[in-house]
Order: sequence, then C-alpha cells, then structure tokens
Amino acid sequence: MRRSWARLLLVAGVLAVATHLATVWALPRLIMWRLARATPADMERARGVFLPAMTDHLQRRVVMPSPDLMYALCAFDLGGRPWRVQADPHVPHYWSVALYADNSDNFWVANDSDAGGRPLNVLLVGPGQDPALAQGSAGATLVRSPSRRGLLLMRLLVSDPQHELPSIEAARRSLRCEPA
Repeated sequence: MRRSWARLLLVAGVLAVATHLATVWALPRLIMWRLARATPADMERARGVFLPAMTDHLQRRVVMPSPDLMYALCAFDLGGRPWRVQADPHVPHYWSVALYADNSDNFWVANDSDAGGRPLNVLLVGPGQDPALAQGSAGATLVRSPSRRGLLLMRLLVSDPQHELPSIEAARRSLRCEPA
C-alpha cells in the first residue's frame, strides 16, 4: 500500500511539473499567435500596420494601455523573406518601436533618443535567413529575429491631445512594415 502511494505521488509530481513547463512554454506563444491574427473591425489598417484608436478607460487591446500613448501594431512573418520596417516620426516627445518574438520576448527597441531625429530604417531578418535576400537594404539597421513570427509595437507619447494629434497621427502613419 505504501508503495502505491509513493508511486501515485511521483506520477502526480511528474505530471504537475510537465503541465507547468508546457504552460510556461506554450501560453506566451498562444497569446502572441492570437494577437497577431486578431484584426479588430474597428482598427484601421494601412501598409501592413494596424492603427488602433486613441486608448481610453474602456479599451484593453494592449495590457494596461496608457491613455497618453498612441499605438501602431504590425504582425510579421519572416518565413519567405526579410521585412523592412521604416518610420519617420517627427514628434516633439517620446516615441518607440519595439519588436517581440513569437513567445512575447522583446528582442529589439529603438526610440527617439536612439534615432536622433533620423528616420527609422530596419531590415528584419528571420532565424537562419540571409540578409542578402532583401533588395536595397543599404543603410538599414540589421535586426535578427529569434523567431519567424512576431509583433511590432510603436508607441507615441501624446502630452497635449488638442494640439499634438495631427503630428502624432502623421508620425504613426509614417510606419511601414512589409516584406523587403
């Protein structure tokens, strides 16, 4: 009887550890997969970029969204060829572009301080991919993605919505995310 309890506890422990590890590995990938495939009807799409409306207290597309940020999203798939990411956000405040792998790990970020007033020009290359597959990549910052699929999130600070929204919207619309 004692042996069967020990065996039962061992099996339960192994199953608990295996379930935990599978969840920790799979859950971020599942969330990113669903987020990359979700195309909300109320979100405008331009040149491969999703442009959600300004965040308010009712929206939860992004976890804990900030009401003083505007967002732009792009889902990428590097299975066929590298992608080019370009933006020219001339805004007086903070902006950033962050790249996330399919497991939700952030693997690259650029912001207004890094850019120093220059346009953003990135060649995004998948695992094991040759950057030479992309046409006209001269002058682009080469970024290697750890996964074939992922997401790009652009954030722009809006400190005075009444006066800044036109320039913020123009900066957001300058983002291009497409195969090179």
